[in-house]
Amino acid sequence: MTQATIPTAHEFMPDSAPEVAPAGPAVHENLEMFGEGFFEAAGPALTTALNRPFAVRVLGVTSVILRQLLEELEAPWVFVEIAYQRGMTGSHWLIVPRRTALALAGDPEAEIVDLEPRHTEAIRSTVNQLLHAAAPPLMPLFARSVAYVPARVHVAMRDEPLPGDLAPEDRVWLVRAQGTGDELVIDMALTIDEALAAEICALGTSEPEPVVAAVMSPTPGAAPAKIDLILDVTLPIAVELGRARMQIQDILKLAPGSVIALDKSAGDPVELFINDCAIAKGEVVIIDENFGVRLTSIVTATERIRTLR
Repeated sequence: MTQATIPTAHEFMPDSAPEVAPAGPAVHENLEMFGEGFFEAAGPALTTALNRPFAVRVLGVTSVILRQLLEELEAPWVFVEIAYQRGMTGSHWLIVPRRTALALAGDPEAEIVDLEPRHTEAIRSTVNQLLHAAAPPLMPLFARSVAYVPARVHVAMRDEPLPGDLAPEDRVWLVRAQGTGDELVIDMALTIDEALAAEICALGTSEPEPVVAAVMSPTPGAAPAKIDLILDVTLPIAVELGRARMQIQDILKLAPGSVIALDKSAGDPVELFINDCAIAKGEVVIIDENFGVRLTSIVTATERIRTLR
């Protein structure tokens, strides 16, 4: 049995880099902006999920043949399907090699070859936390709320077909990112197909709708403000009682009757979120045997309007 090794930055940076397709600087610029936004909150998300400090940086954006990338990576490969629920169409694939996959599962020192179901479930949970953190930073770029469906994890060996509609000869845009913490390196590659890249670039070249200006400075006798068009749109509201950080091994031990200690004390204010953005604080009350929240502080009207974008 060989000694487990920790992956290095070279795992996603082979000596002979895959061929880069010609593209205008605007395409690279917009996809780099997207990559920075997507991975902006990945460090805190991984810190919470894996219970160790992580910092994440984007290494760059390239256009590659998928086969060339996979030839450089240790199998089995883990493909995490990231599909949009709202805000955009299509989906991404987060591709990581075996060692990085074990790190995402909270088991970086494991010497096993085949990933077990407990690992894929842990990876799915970790990526879902990353997606929850990625949505708010993307709102300024997309000028709209973004949400993802729960991630789906696929494992493939070198002699097996790729999941979904992926093919080895596909050319895709690739956002490479690297997380580092406690001498552990996590390399991630996020795919963007041509259709999704075109949609992202189209958003990057358009000006956001001046919703705030139209609402805050109406002109008498003018047409209704643009926000009037969305006044009847339903938005998700969530109240956060508190947060906790747990090791995966402790999560697996949870059972009915288990108590999870949160980072807030009894009586502390709870936070109210709309579109994953905190807009108010309040206290829990009971109304006719139902829970409610009495607001004690709230952001300004301008800031509330910006959360709708």
